[in-house]
Amino acid sequence: MTVLPIVVASAVVLALAYRWYAPLVMKWLGADPRRPTPAVTRDDGLDFVPAPAGVVLGGHFTAIAAAGPVVGPILAALAFGWGPALVWILLGSIFIGSVHDAGTLMASLRHNAGSITQVVREHMSRGAYYTFLVFVWMCLIYVIIAFTDVTAGTFAAFTPVIESGRDYSLNGGAVAIGATAYLVLSVALGLLLRFTRTPWWAGLIVCALGLAATIALAPAAADYLAGQGWSFLSTKGKGASLQRGWDMALLVYCFIASVTPMWLLLQPRGVIGATFLYAALFFGVLGTLLGGWNPGGELAIEYPMFKGFQAEKLGYLFPMLFITIACGACSGFHSIVASGTTCKQVRSEGDVKPIAFGAMLLEAMVAVFSVACVMMLPANSAGGTPDVVYAKGMAVFQNVCGIPLQFALGFGLLAFSSFVFDTLDVCTRLGRYVLQELTGLRGLGGGAAATLITLCPPALYLWKSEPGSFKTFWTIFGTSNQLLAALTLVGISVWLWRTGRPVWFALVPAVLMLATTATALVLNVNHFLRSKEVRVDGVLRRVAPSTMDWTNAAIAVALLLLAVYVAIEAARMLVRSRRGDQAAAAL
Repeated sequence: MTVLPIVVASAVVLALAYRWYAPLVMKWLGADPRRPTPAVTRDDGLDFVPAPAGVVLGGHFTAIAAAGPVVGPILAALAFGWGPALVWILLGSIFIGSVHDAGTLMASLRHNAGSITQVVREHMSRGAYYTFLVFVWMCLIYVIIAFTDVTAGTFAAFTPVIESGRDYSLNGGAVAIGATAYLVLSVALGLLLRFTRTPWWAGLIVCALGLAATIALAPAAADYLAGQGWSFLSTKGKGASLQRGWDMALLVYCFIASVTPMWLLLQPRGVIGATFLYAALFFGVLGTLLGGWNPGGELAIEYPMFKGFQAEKLGYLFPMLFITIACGACSGFHSIVASGTTCKQVRSEGDVKPIAFGAMLLEAMVAVFSVACVMMLPANSAGGTPDVVYAKGMAVFQNVCGIPLQFALGFGLLAFSSFVFDTLDVCTRLGRYVLQELTGLRGLGGGAAATLITLCPPALYLWKSEPGSFKTFWTIFGTSNQLLAALTLVGISVWLWRTGRPVWFALVPAVLMLATTATALVLNVNHFLRSKEVRVDGVLRRVAPSTMDWTNAAIAVALLLLAVYVAIEAARMLVRSRRGDQAAAAL
């Protein structure tokens, strides 16, 4: 069997959910297309700008569908098999993720486009509000650590790989050159759109052609520059020090991106990044349709559907599957995006269905293709890092369409990097916003200080940890992300309860997510504080927890305590509130 029937069946399930379940959720949320939205009532041409649903959907989708629906699904599918990963992506995105995203956006619209933290502030205690802010800030730091490290690993990878007769050799220097060109062209596009009358589509075409040429020429350019002494672009520069160097370089980029005007870098980069995202989906669909009919062909399923209830590196299927796959099934990060920028562009509450519910299902489809990349791996394959697995899978889809394999591999790696840059841009800027709200820092200097403080923990962690630490850290990142989603659903439930609307469809997922993430945190603490066996000079020795183990355990305990406090505050509010609360009914 090939991936074709799996991909088609997944698409049908998601389409049916949008057709039948989405209208029910919108009804329970009380969406009223005739009610003016903040984008309409506060239209200022700057922050509040009403736009058609299709336009807002594109921006929202590219903001939420970054590297998350690639890394998590691939890690989980490699560990437990592609079957459990696929089931959780479909069920989670429909009954939890979509409810979370649509509920957050609706709550924000009903609170004058305020963030989800403002919703918590209005309906819960002041202590819960500040706790929620701290929690959001910590979650953003985890995202920065995880995606910085996985991208640095891509830039530092120099591995000859011949698999199934195909040359998948990696050249990290070529990827780094392509990523640099991507950012330079983004700035060039920003300047072009700002100071000339060039149509955005014309500038995008020029940038796309420039990137295509860069992908084709990057391997040769990396070899040439390496011969001129740029050892970090060749195999001579590989090692732990190289990856740490790329980690620090990426954090410097995060700082610059956070304080740079949005029109100069983030907005044009988002346009080009969206092109990568849509192109990846296009080639995935086209490649599946062209090559999925031959059971013994390139798209044949070889990797096991189920590998067992326990994975060596991740742990038990429950709860680790559900926190490893965060984006693609349910992601608390979406609540920050939905109630941060998207809510200021929605021109009708009826648009919440395609923008929030629809985008979540589209992201689930991205995750399905990520799992498909694992399905095509040989049965005994170790897989490799998620970026490499994704690039190899997308290269197969493109190769079926007639695109040379090495060019397709470079495209896949650069597309992955562009997804990560999108995440890092948004997370660093949002971390600055949250910290400024917590501390009262204002102005350009305050923004720079808040950015620097936000990036200090990731810099310290990545400098002290071993390369590839994102694999260990991913469970904490996934848990924090899912826990943020659970707490957001708790906040939405309190709002629905106080305004007399049905609450079960949000509260039940909230309880399930709280139970799952709490279990994962307890297991994480136990794992970090347990002595481990390591091989030293060929001999297995049991060693005590390291400083990083103690750090990770402390983070997990802090997350658990913060979540318990917010959950208790929510329970108190639910008990004290009346369904017909007069003060909230006007909302």
